[in-house]
This record gives sequence, structure tokens and C-alpha cells, in this order.
Amino acid sequence: MKRILTIITLAAILLTACASSSGNGGTKPAQTAKQVGVAKSDDAAAVARQSSGEAQEETSSKQQSKILVAYFTPAENGELDAITSASKVNFWGEDMGNAQAMANVVAAYAGADLFSVQTVKDYPLEYNDLADNAKAEQDAGELPELATAVDISSYDTVFIVYPIWWYTMPQPIYSFLNEYDLSGKTIIPVTTHEGSGLADSVSKLTELEPNATVKDGFSVRGADVGSSQEDIENRLKEQGF
Repeated sequence: MKRILTIITLAAILLTACASSSGNGGTKPAQTAKQVGVAKSDDAAAVARQSSGEAQEETSSKQQSKILVAYFTPAENGELDAITSASKVNFWGEDMGNAQAMANVVAAYAGADLFSVQTVKDYPLEYNDLADNAKAEQDAGELPELATAVDISSYDTVFIVYPIWWYTMPQPIYSFLNEYDLSGKTIIPVTTHEGSGLADSVSKLTELEPNATVKDGFSVRGADVGSSQEDIENRLKEQGF
């Protein structure tokens, strides 16, 4: 009987260890990144007011952020509960999309601001429906209307974080690039993927933003996002952050 109880106890310990090491998102920083941007339905001057207010507040302390992390995740464009387990992760104690989790790590480590690229349209979050929708958007060259806006004039480095869809960037990222001129800025792509890495990100970004400096960036496989914090931070350190 004692032997059986010992085995059960050991099994419980092992299961607890596995659960705590898979998808817990590592250690949450004491100070996380600030979310910027406003809904486009707001007064058009709100973006400028927000940017001006933040600049006045932060310049005095010489801590004004020069880095923006713009990210797109289906989880913020639909119901999170409906998204498949392959596309979401429990990170820092919250359920969020893979790209959102990665963006949070990048922003916290680099001392950057966060901007969520959101669309007016809703996306289906069941895997097959989302994949079909993404392919239809690509085939049609659709540029989904954006629902959020940000003043990017004060930023000189922009990380763009997104999932790879059908071997390229999601159409909402093409909408973002179509709407904002990133000339003179440094662009760093960061992707979540299921085998295609950065895909054509660097070449597409270079084509669409010819007057910007596009770096190689890095990618994390979707299944590994939950335990990727240290890896992402090491990648950022290699790039001088």
C-alpha cells in the first residue's frame, strides 16, 4: 500500500511540474509595456492628443519610448474562448493569442510601447474556418479596414509581430503597412509559425517599405510560444536590445 501511495505521489509531482512548465509564460516582469493607440471611431485628434500627452509626461524623465511593438492576433478580433488551442496560450496568467504573448515579451524587454492592430471585421477563430478565410483574403488581395490607430511619428524602431498565414503576412498587416509610412524607421519582423519561420516577411517588408531599414527578425513555432520568453529575450539581446 505504501508503495502504491509513493508512486501516486511521485506521479502527481511530475504532472504538476509539467503543467507549470508548459504555457505558463515564464516570469512576468515587474513593469509591463504600455498599450498605446485608440479606436478609429474616436475623435481623430485623440491619437495626437494621446501622443502629445505621453511625450510631455515621459520627456521630463527621459524615458520616452522610441520603440513600438505593433502586433496582430486573431484572439483580439474574435471571441478568445472560440480560438483553437494551437493559436492561444496561457501567458503570465492570462489567455491570449500567440502573437500577443510574443509581443508582450518583446515590449517588456525592449522597453517599448504596445499597439494592437485590430480590424473592423471579425475573424472566425476555429482553425479550418480561419485558414479558409485567410486564403480567401489573400487571393482577393483584400486589405481589411483597421479599427485602431496610433501616432507612430515619435518611434524610430517598429517591431511587427504576427502569425504566418499561408506562407506570408496576414492581410491586416498589409493594411497596417498600407496605412502607415515607416520611412526612416527600423522594422523588425517577429512571427509565430507552424513550420515556415519568417516566410517571405523580410522581402515583403523591404518591398513595401523601401525607405526603411528591415532587419531579419526571428520566429517562434506556435507550439513553443508558452515557453519562449527566455528564447525571445536572448534573440533581442543578440540584436542589441
